[in-house]
Formats: sequence, structure tokens, C-alpha cells
Amino acid sequence: MENKISWEALEYKRKEKTADWYWAVALISLAIIITSFMTHNFLFGILIIISTIILVSFSVIAPKKVKVSMDQKGITVGKEMYPFTTIDSFWVESLDGENQKILLKSKKIIMPLIVIPLEEHHHLDIRDFLLQYLSEAEMHEPLSQKIMEKLGF
Repeated sequence: MENKISWEALEYKRKEKTADWYWAVALISLAIIITSFMTHNFLFGILIIISTIILVSFSVIAPKKVKVSMDQKGITVGKEMYPFTTIDSFWVESLDGENQKILLKSKKIIMPLIVIPLEEHHHLDIRDFLLQYLSEAEMHEPLSQKIMEKLGF
């Protein structure tokens, strides 16, 4: 068994957004802003304006390639290290050949589920490596995250 496995992956799968997507974001935001100002909830209206600007700004940024590596100490994604001592269990999700992910259940309250894209390596090799250090428990991405991916976020 290998002592270290590494690969490069995109931070997230980029979904190209059409002009309709931007129009929908603009119209929904405008409706919420108008409603909030009509109800004298100015702070919420300003929050929606700022949120819309940030959302549109992030939608045009291309995902970066990050280096993912696993060794006997833990998993490193980019500059972030996840030691095995802070991870409760894992699951390798391979619904189809293109959309493979490693799901890590963290012991930390703030970040309960860590999702790492899996590329270049066969999911069974990754599973065998992780079984040396962690227990396996079936888990799935939260429904909210799947909905956000479908909507293009």
C-alpha cells in the first residue's frame, strides 16, 4: 500500500451561467429589495444589495486547481491540513465516473462535513488507503448543497 497519494482537482465544478441566470438573480434581488424598502426594512435591503453584488462577483471567478494529498498524518487540501485525529469517519461517494467525492465527517462542530473532489485515482484505491486510518460510515452531501449545485452555485 502506498504511503502517500496525491492529485490535483478543481475547488468545485464550475457550471456555466447563462444570461437567464443573471436576469433571474437580478429580478429576484430587485423584488426583495423593493419589498424590504416598502416595509421600511432598509438594513435588510442593503444586505440584499451587498449579497447580490458578492454573488454575481463570485459567479464569474473560475475555480482554482488545488493539490490534494493524503499521508499517514492526514489529508491536505491546498494549504489546509485535516489530521486524521480530527476526522471521525469517511465515505467515498462515486455515483458516476465523473462526480466522485470524498466525504469526511469532522469532529469539529463548525465544519461537520468536508467534501473533497476526487480525480485521477480510482475511488477504491482511496477507500483502501483511508481504511488504514479511519472508519467508514455511509454519508451523503446535504440536500441544500445538492440544490445549490443544481442552481449553479
